[in-house]
Amino acid sequence: GGSGGDGGGAAPAGLEADAFFCFTNLMAETRDTFCQSLDQSDVGVKGTIEQLSVLLLRADPELHAHMASEGVSPQFYSFRWITLLVSQEFDLPDVLRIWDSFFSDEKRFRFALFWCLSMILRVRELLLDGDFGIIIKTLQSYPDPDIEALYRGAAALYAQDKSGTLGESAPPPRTRPAPDQRGPPPFLEGVAGGGG
Repeated sequence: GGSGGDGGGAAPAGLEADAFFCFTNLMAETRDTFCQSLDQSDVGVKGTIEQLSVLLLRADPELHAHMASEGVSPQFYSFRWITLLVSQEFDLPDVLRIWDSFFSDEKRFRFALFWCLSMILRVRELLLDGDFGIIIKTLQSYPDPDIEALYRGAAALYAQDKSGTLGESAPPPRTRPAPDQRGPPPFLEGVAGGGG
């Protein structure tokens, strides 16, 4: 045991060794992500980012296409998410809860990809309405800290992937007029193309 209940005593015997054991096991499982020689493989960071991109394409082709058309590479936002396990996007108590979900996954960090996918889909409308700058700002300064909703979304996406139904419930494409069919902005009505 420890030294009393005042919280100021020495750590229980073996705690440091247990923490180090857990840390070394975690690093052993994630080391391939950080090996430059494996960057192009499925287990390297670039391969993992590509897996997230493919998941987004399957889950929401319209959003994937919009982000690509705006020149938003998945590396611009997901590199930090994946390498730091979203620890920069949320407060520490939330990060601990999120990591508990990642560590308890039987495939260890596969659930992390669905967490990232859930983050993207949760701000779908902002992303679809945004240009390059808005999309990057939204994803690099994540605006929605509701980790319970993100967890539910990630769990549902993960379950769909396991059952082979990911993408079957993708939102229908939005109907927007083509840029040349929208007409002039309201402040130009009566000016542009007006009869003389």
